[in-house]
Amino acid sequence: MNDAHLLLVSLGPVQDFIAQARRSRDLWFGSHLLSELSRAAAAALAADGACLIFPALDNNDPELEPCDKPTRLGDEPPVSIANKILASLPAGLDPKVSARKVRERVRNEWRAIAQRVRVARANAVLEPGREAVWAEQVEDILEFYAVWVPLDDSYRDARKAAEAALAGRKNLRDFHPWTCAGAGLPKSSLDGARASVLRKNRDSAFRRLRIADGEQLDAIGLIKRAGFEPEQFVPIVNVAAAAWLRQAAESAGDELKTVRQACESKIPQVHRGLPVVEPLPFDASVLYPSRWPALFKEIDPPEKDAAVARAWGEANIYPLLARMRKLENGEPPAYVACLVADGDHMGKAIETLDSPERNRAFSQALAQFPREARHLVERSHLGSLIYAGGDDVLAFLPVATAPACAGALARAFRARLETAVPEDLLSKPTLSVGIAVGHTMEAMSVLLDLARQAERAAKNAGRNAVAIIVDKRSGGQRRVALSWNPDPSTGLEPLERLDQDAKLLDSSLSTGKVHELDALLRRFPDPERDQVPPDAAAALAAYAADLLAHTGEGPSASLADLGVVFGPAVTYAALRSALAAAIDRILVVRALREAGWR
Repeated sequence: MNDAHLLLVSLGPVQDFIAQARRSRDLWFGSHLLSELSRAAAAALAADGACLIFPALDNNDPELEPCDKPTRLGDEPPVSIANKILASLPAGLDPKVSARKVRERVRNEWRAIAQRVRVARANAVLEPGREAVWAEQVEDILEFYAVWVPLDDSYRDARKAAEAALAGRKNLRDFHPWTCAGAGLPKSSLDGARASVLRKNRDSAFRRLRIADGEQLDAIGLIKRAGFEPEQFVPIVNVAAAAWLRQAAESAGDELKTVRQACESKIPQVHRGLPVVEPLPFDASVLYPSRWPALFKEIDPPEKDAAVARAWGEANIYPLLARMRKLENGEPPAYVACLVADGDHMGKAIETLDSPERNRAFSQALAQFPREARHLVERSHLGSLIYAGGDDVLAFLPVATAPACAGALARAFRARLETAVPEDLLSKPTLSVGIAVGHTMEAMSVLLDLARQAERAAKNAGRNAVAIIVDKRSGGQRRVALSWNPDPSTGLEPLERLDQDAKLLDSSLSTGKVHELDALLRRFPDPERDQVPPDAAAALAAYAADLLAHTGEGPSASLADLGVVFGPAVTYAALRSALAAAIDRILVVRALREAGWR
């Protein structure tokens, strides 16, 4: 083998490792696990003499060392490694042999992780005699793909050929014989696909791992749940209440101190040294009286007497809640924001890179963004980062800080990559951000799916955009998508537009008027299915303007205040669409404010 080669490796399955989750720890460890397996693949290639292009790490780089904890020494988290590894192999290095070495290294790393988790914590909840089920699930989950092409004079062509070959390989399927291990057993509560490995008799070991009484987990789900100590993870409810708790620390310090002292001997702790948990380093479910029965059943030892649990809560928690209500800070928010971000025009940017060296420089610039994203999410906006690698971000944030965090991430991403691509590139890399606002009791998979829907909505809005979906338990969904670029008609950036809407709701526009506008719009014809009269646009504009003007005493709003422009050149379809978007946007703003924003 005398030619140099370009080798592309992809690991999976992403969805099984990440998306199937009931708790934040499931989601976090799934992301961490995939990153660790990718780290092992990159380390194997570097050790074999390959030059890593993505990630752009040298052999013996400390970031190629495995990390079996949330942070390394010095309390710094490991750099996340994406599940696609690109490397150039010098002449004389057989790509087939290298790929097999990488596959073996990844498999061994996965088996080692599974075994460590089993010995350390999982054995305490495993059903005896289910070794075959455990072994089959562990061995069958990993997906490994590797393709290689000769690296001749055209690096661009070689990289495109490798990507095409990888896509073709993924369209093929490997079918392994089914051994029927686990037939007839209960299925995992996360996806119902694989048999549970948990024993029937539940005890304190289940409570320590926060496994609910009726919950079932397969080997993969149990590895994610038992990967680290439970207190190392930030519960979603703590993220939801973080901004409210920061206000409590400033204005109700004595009452909050009482809560902290009462929790020390009873409520599960959270040890992550993050701003999100500083005011209350315990499970924040304790702030929500409706959750006390479930919370006290999960503590160790469980509090089975509901009356005793309620008396404890009324004595220790009610004073803080009463003080915050008196200060007009309201109740702790029951809604949380899930943020998903993804880079735009990345393929076009990479296509301009005509050598491994330039691609490596691009990768090095891109590698700076995840660390900055972590700081922005966790230190600046009271959030909890689940994953940041390359141009992808997944995080949970208080609703109060999520829009500002989205804007900060978009600015940071553009700044990092602005000088890493050619100056004459028309489509520079930007960041599209999706924010889903959902109830903290909603299933984790639902929150994640909503956030991905929002991210797709941002992409569909022309990329370089932010989209917000609000899913109220009473009231259905509302969504808005806004470009990060200033609006041509108003000159407002997206966060400025939302601020303007918030001021409107404070002054001249009631929520009732917004709902009246919504009802008015439904009475007018839908241009996609109904016949539209010639004067429909003027009539709709007149009715809407009149409705907004009739507010009784006090100031009134106008169509222009809503960002809706009407004139002779505006069609009925365009006017109706603009009004519908404005209504959705303002109702999204109202929901954000109810959850603590502004």
